[in-house]
Amino acid sequence: MMLSQRLSYFKFHSLINYPCAFFSLSSSHDAAKPTTPVDPAAPTAQSAQLAHNKTKTSLRGTPYNVTDIETSLRYMESDAYKTVYGNEPVWKNYVRNRINQRFPHYTRDFCVEEGVYIRGNPCPVCRDEYLLLDYRNIKLLKQFVHDHTGEIEPVLKTSICQAQLRNLRVALCKAYDLGLMTYEIPFRAYDYRDYYPELRDEKDRTPSLLMTILHTIQDQKLTNLDQLTLTDEQLHAT
Repeated sequence: MMLSQRLSYFKFHSLINYPCAFFSLSSSHDAAKPTTPVDPAAPTAQSAQLAHNKTKTSLRGTPYNVTDIETSLRYMESDAYKTVYGNEPVWKNYVRNRINQRFPHYTRDFCVEEGVYIRGNPCPVCRDEYLLLDYRNIKLLKQFVHDHTGEIEPVLKTSICQAQLRNLRVALCKAYDLGLMTYEIPFRAYDYRDYYPELRDEKDRTPSLLMTILHTIQDQKLTNLDQLTLTDEQLHAT
């Protein structure tokens, strides 16, 4: 009787103390782990860009002051401009917002309305009030023109708004007309007989089909076009 009571007490005691022993082992194992924090990995370009996006503020509602051309020209040669943009175009590191996976095939109409930003992330030209698209600001205009073709860079690449795109086109036309920027003129073939009467020869002048029909009607004094007849020489001559 005493032996069975001891066995039952031993079993009950072992079942109760087993979880305690298990948890004591696990707690001692956790205590053996080092408590020193692990050094974070070196930041990458993507993580730096994400950190910048989280810290940047929205420009919506802030005033936009248009600068004059003299201030803009001095800004283009200043150390502040070189610190911000370096040797890259002003639109190079611009991050455009998007809702879907793809960008739309056009940009917004404008970023500023009545002297106030209406967009939280303005285009590369509107976000910097010291950038002015003017025909005298040649250094800024060349950043939006392709080096080989001479065409304006597409807005999907530069991300400028439609209002600044119109200013860019007007400024480029003025710079081309005044000779401040060079551009390639397409080759055109001119008929100098249209400009110099002495080069014209009556034998070389071939009348058009319409003129041939009118002259034939006058010569034959026709009143109905159904009566008009043309020879093969008249048809092939035109």
